Amino acid sequence: MKKLLKRVKNERGLTLVELLAVVVILGIIAAIAIPSIGAIIENSKKDAAVANAQQILSAATLYKAGTSGASGDLAHNVLGDYLDGGVVTDPWDTSEDGNIDDYTVTVGAGTNGADTVSINFSGACDIDKKTSQELTSLGREACTAE
Repeated sequence: MKKLLKRVKNERGLTLVELLAVVVILGIIAAIAIPSIGAIIENSKKDAAVANAQQILSAATLYKAGTSGASGDLAHNVLGDYLDGGVVTDPWDTSEDGNIDDYTVTVGAGTNGADTVSINFSGACDIDKKTSQELTSLGREACTAE
């Protein structure tokens, strides 16, 4: 028994095999985690795109209420005063200023006269003719790739 304790006591450090096993395990963990993190980031961008579309619809509703029931298509320059900060930013941020300038809000064209929004986020997300209720129920599924 004394020989066994003496032998265990004299062992120090890691062997090359043990170190290699640790590196392999860390590599496997990284291979699993990195794609998952990428999907989480993409989903958060889609969620932000849907939230931006809902913000634009809210601005259109305020504009409609303030202009005695305006109808038809509204461009981004009309709704600037009704948006927080005057602009909506692109979650993918591929333009020079990061702002979205290519969206159209159609007032009074949806189900039961509800406002709808059609918006394109730099080619990464396309939300086409969705009402606020549809955006809420669909969530990130409302954001489809072009």
